[in-house]
Amino acid sequence: MSTEPKIVDVCLVLEGTYPYVQGGVSSWVHQIITELPEVTFALFFMGSTRAQAVKKRYTPPANVVSLIEVFLFEPLPPAELISAPLTAEQRAPVYAALRTFYLAATTSARLPAFWSIIDALDAAQAAGAPFTFGNLLHDEEAWSLLTEVCQRVAPDESFIDFFWAARFVHLPVWTALSARHRLPPARMYHSVSTGYAGLLGAYAARRSGTPYLITEHGIYTKERIAEISQATWIYDPQSRYFDIGEGLGAFKQLWIDLFMFLGEVSYAGAHRIVSLFEGNTYLQIEFGAKARRLEVIPNGIDPTKFDAALARRTTRLAAGLGAEIVIGFIGRVVPIKDVKTLIRAARSVVSREPRAVFHLIGPTEEDPEYFEECKQMVTLMGLEKKVLFLGPQNVREILSGLDVCLLTSISEGLPLIILEAFAAGVPCVATDVGACRELIFGRTPEDKAIGRAGLLTKICSPLDTADAILRMISSAQNLLTMGHAGRTRAERHYRQNEIMGKYRAYYTDHAWSEVNATSVASAENRETD
Repeated sequence: MSTEPKIVDVCLVLEGTYPYVQGGVSSWVHQIITELPEVTFALFFMGSTRAQAVKKRYTPPANVVSLIEVFLFEPLPPAELISAPLTAEQRAPVYAALRTFYLAATTSARLPAFWSIIDALDAAQAAGAPFTFGNLLHDEEAWSLLTEVCQRVAPDESFIDFFWAARFVHLPVWTALSARHRLPPARMYHSVSTGYAGLLGAYAARRSGTPYLITEHGIYTKERIAEISQATWIYDPQSRYFDIGEGLGAFKQLWIDLFMFLGEVSYAGAHRIVSLFEGNTYLQIEFGAKARRLEVIPNGIDPTKFDAALARRTTRLAAGLGAEIVIGFIGRVVPIKDVKTLIRAARSVVSREPRAVFHLIGPTEEDPEYFEECKQMVTLMGLEKKVLFLGPQNVREILSGLDVCLLTSISEGLPLIILEAFAAGVPCVATDVGACRELIFGRTPEDKAIGRAGLLTKICSPLDTADAILRMISSAQNLLTMGHAGRTRAERHYRQNEIMGKYRAYYTDHAWSEVNATSVASAENRETD
């Protein structure tokens, strides 16, 4: 009997999402898997720590044949922190490649050097002389290179500070790369971001010569840059002095450089790069993607699944606005959703429209500290009876009772919840981020002719948000008219069967075989396209 592992159709490389995080990207992943039952999937999940992946938020269907977990910020095994007893001759190829990589002046020079590092590490392991993270901490060659790099990128900083900063930057990369041999065999690899997931996707494609697809909902590199710029967990030597706003400290820049490079590796290794809307393609190109590999495929929805909610809502509003006007937020209570702006806007709305009540629907456990701060805001503003945290609910059932769907995010791709709201005839007030503008106003002339399905607001603007909500709920007819536009837009331009058909073609079409035949397996060769 053969002991060879079964080859699946698609290996999904997932960072911090499905099946352990609810909503957003995870909903999309579950939709893809569920709607394509004839395709077999392996899940390669990359999370932060094991404690964040205790409970599955989704039950993967039967066509998911395996789940492999990698935790990037768990402590390394003790043996990994001890230098492997390698000779100078055994160490030489790895450190030669590392030196070329770190001292390279351009991305075009850095990419082939990076793959030379991976090849040298693979060769050392195949020869029975594998490197450990301890080698990078203790080998004389590592210290010599680290000293030289410190003098280049952080000449004014303490070397001890630089050592620890570099150690923490490299640790998750090492952990991710250490898991590269655990990638299951597949006919295709598909990551739903760049970053660490993109790194493993690019490696898998290079190793096996199989196609590699990226679908980005938001732009990972952009989001990480914004996160790092505001991070308090990264030691910033500038904080020792007066902050005069002249750029980022050297150690924050190390993290930003890492994520920018991971984006470049991912894009260079991908055969096709999908964005949810056209605006994101410009950012992908800015961060290193080749324009000819880009394609726009939006999220999709089956509007008929929301027919019952649409009917109930239409009947209710036909009798006019009720004793309560319900504004619903459906999503995670996390900083990127900017729930605090929502709460501030709620205070302004209820002071002018006492019938208004805000239902916050979705998981609250992802960022307990932020959730607690939001609850405290509600209490301090005296809104306990007006802003209600309801936890996860059945979305199809809850939508029929909403008058307005509200989104105050500071970053989005193409929010699936807006399409779900549209399918139920619920208009939306949303910040002008991601694809929200084209969802609400339309993308093409034909689409725009359908009419507005809501209103857009500025980011982090409680007053603008409150004003948009009040304009929206000025009459039941207003809600019905905009809700009808949303439903029509979802039916004409975002049908799930058409979207799923495009991914079915990616997963099964023989066009990918042509890609294999032309052998674009190595990233350095693709970079010359």
